[in-house]
Amino acid sequence: MPDFDLIIIGAGPAGSATALHAGRNGLRVLLIDARTFPRDKVCSDALSAAVIAHVRELGLEDRLLDLDHVPVSQIGFHAPDGSSVTVPVLKIDSASRAASMICHRVLFDEMLFLAAKELENVTVRHWCRAVDVLTEGGRACGIVVDSGAGRMETLTATLLIGADGANSFLSRRMGLPRYSEYRVIAAQAYYSQVIGLRSHIEIHFPEAVLPGYVWVHPTRSSLANVGLALPLRACLDKRLHVKRALEEALEAPSLKERFAFAQRYGGTKVRLLPVGNPLREVHGEGFLLVGDAAGLATPCSIEGVANALISAHIAAEVAAEACRTGEAGADALLSYPGRLWRALGPGLELSGRLLSLRTPKSIGSLIRSAARRPHNAGWLSGVLIGSALPSEELNDLFSYLNFFRR
Repeated sequence: MPDFDLIIIGAGPAGSATALHAGRNGLRVLLIDARTFPRDKVCSDALSAAVIAHVRELGLEDRLLDLDHVPVSQIGFHAPDGSSVTVPVLKIDSASRAASMICHRVLFDEMLFLAAKELENVTVRHWCRAVDVLTEGGRACGIVVDSGAGRMETLTATLLIGADGANSFLSRRMGLPRYSEYRVIAAQAYYSQVIGLRSHIEIHFPEAVLPGYVWVHPTRSSLANVGLALPLRACLDKRLHVKRALEEALEAPSLKERFAFAQRYGGTKVRLLPVGNPLREVHGEGFLLVGDAAGLATPCSIEGVANALISAHIAAEVAAEACRTGEAGADALLSYPGRLWRALGPGLELSGRLLSLRTPKSIGSLIRSAARRPHNAGWLSGVLIGSALPSEELNDLFSYLNFFRR
């Protein structure tokens, strides 16, 4: 009999949420992480309406709202031509007590981790690094871990879950493709003394970094979380140095005066992220991948937490069935990618297409349209940040744009 039903490698939001769902389903879970909590991560610190809805589904909304955060009910968009609009953030779950928020990831990640740790059948290991994967007949069946000072231990499980981030050890060890063309790059820093900082999300589209964007988010400490995200291919084509590109983007007309006296607090951090691609392999013999390990970030916004939480829920349900039947081969786990891409695939594919709208003319037109037609503002916001869902209205928009590109 294996030591555990599940071994989850990585205790970020995807790993901790998988442990929560699986533990509540009665599975014996080992959750390991190479570091300890609290720990920080390069991120915009924005938690979307979708994240809040999924946290509410986990029964943790009260804990989330108890964290130090900035409530957000509006998002402002700023075009290269100077036009701008501020629109409401729409709730996904009408019963949620918050639409969106800015909350340091160090606090959010620890909240989920501690909730998983409280479950009796979830065992947690800090400073525990996976260094090898045990296989039997080509199927993953356990791991070798290094707990420090040369202490090696072998642990077995019915199923392994890779929640170990964009450079997933489990994915690499099991030989899955890397999909290097589906990547985005982000640079992020904190700034003090930013003029006109309001309690809402700001999205700026400086022409020099299109189809990327710049975010400016307030925090409880009076610092602004400021960052730049763009597809890696665009970064290479434009020959941009991403840290320098962020500094130069802050010279854009919509930002220059506001950053005239701003001081960077600490250094600028850079992160490379795989983005959603329904062709991506996310499972194999004896294992599943969730969150960034599965490459689930949204191409337009690089928001990955909501999709990580969705993947965690689906993975836990598939894992429960695998442990019940004792069948954890690739064929037995095939329902996982099927369910995952049915849930996320259409939105991810559309988000990639929406990047084509990131031209100065299109962005300006969309923002002015949102300002003139408040009833369409929520929909147009989804188009601008890439969270819109497929619809006839979107098909009409693409047809309209393609006509004028001829």
